[in-house]
Amino acid sequence: MLVKDDAIDMKHPQFARDLDPNTYQYSDEDEINLIEYLATLFKYKWMIVLIVFFSAVAAMVVSLLMSNVYRSEATISLRESEKNVASLGALGGLGGLVASQLGIGGGGSLEKLEVVLKSRDLASRVINQYELMPILFAHDWDAEKKRWLIDEPPTLQDGMKKIRELLSISADLKKSTILVGFEDEKPETARKIVNHFLIELSSSLREEVMRDATENMRFFKEQLEKTSDPLLREKIYALLAKEIEKETFAKAQKYYGFLVLDPPIAPDLDKKIKPKRALICILSVFVAFFASVFLAFLIEFCKKVKNDDPEHYRQIADGLKIWRLPFITKGASEAGESK
Repeated sequence: MLVKDDAIDMKHPQFARDLDPNTYQYSDEDEINLIEYLATLFKYKWMIVLIVFFSAVAAMVVSLLMSNVYRSEATISLRESEKNVASLGALGGLGGLVASQLGIGGGGSLEKLEVVLKSRDLASRVINQYELMPILFAHDWDAEKKRWLIDEPPTLQDGMKKIRELLSISADLKKSTILVGFEDEKPETARKIVNHFLIELSSSLREEVMRDATENMRFFKEQLEKTSDPLLREKIYALLAKEIEKETFAKAQKYYGFLVLDPPIAPDLDKKIKPKRALICILSVFVAFFASVFLAFLIEFCKKVKNDDPEHYRQIADGLKIWRLPFITKGASEAGESK
C-alpha cells in the first residue's frame, strides 16, 4: 500500500515546471539553416541551370553518336535421351552402367553444355572456323584493302576475350534449357555468330563421341582377334555394335546432343537493346543537378572560410596546389640538386 509521501504530487513545483510547455524552447537553428540553404541555391541558380542544361545536351549528343547494339538469341535443350542419362546419373555408378548397357548418352548434361559454350576452346574454334577477327574488331579493319589499320593487330586471345564479353549464356536448370545470346552492331552478324556457336558446339560434342567410339571399336576388334570363346566373342560383338550405332547416330543428327527449340533470328532495326538514350539523358540530368548543387555549397563554404578565417583558407589553398604535392616537390628538388 502506497503511503502519502510516495504519491505523485501534481501541484509540486518541480513537476509543474516540467510539464510547462514554455520550458521547452525550440531552437530556430534548423529553420535558419534551411533558409541559408535555399538562399545559396537561389544565389547560384543560373550556374545550376546551365550545368544541368549543358549536361543534358552533352548526354543527348553522346547517346546519338553511340552505335545501336542488337542481340540475337537462341534457346537449346537436351535431347530426351540425354535427359534420361541425366536422371540415371543421379544413381551414381549404377546409373552410368545402365546407360552404357542401353547404349544411350553421349552429349552430356545441361551443365556440360553450359561449360563447353563458355570455354575458350569453343570460342577459338568459332573465331578460326569463320574468320571472325575482322568482324569482332571492325573499327580496326579496312574491309576494302583487307588489312589492319593499327600497327599491332589483335591476337587470337584478344578475339576470345572480345567474343566472350559479347556472348551471354544463361542456363535454366528447372526448364532444362540454355539461352545463348550475342550482341553486335549489325543484327545479321549477331544472328550468324549465335548460329556459328550452335554448329561448333554440336561439332565439338560429335567429335568427342566419335573419337571415343573409334577408340572403343579398335579395342573391341583387337579383343576379337585374341578371343576364341564363342560366348565372349558374342558379347564383344554386341558391344562393338553399340559403338557403331553410337557413331552412326552422331553423324545423322544436325545438332548432336541438344535440340534447338528457338533458333536465332536477326532483330529488326528498331529492336536495339542499347544504348538506352532516354535513360542516359535522365541520369545525366540527375547527376548534373546534384553535382551542381554540391558545387554551389562548396563555393559558398570556401567564400565563408575565406572571409572568416583568411589564414586557414590560405593554408588550404596552398595545400591544394599541385606543385606543392610531396612527390612533385621531392622530384623537383632532386632534379635541381642533380643539376
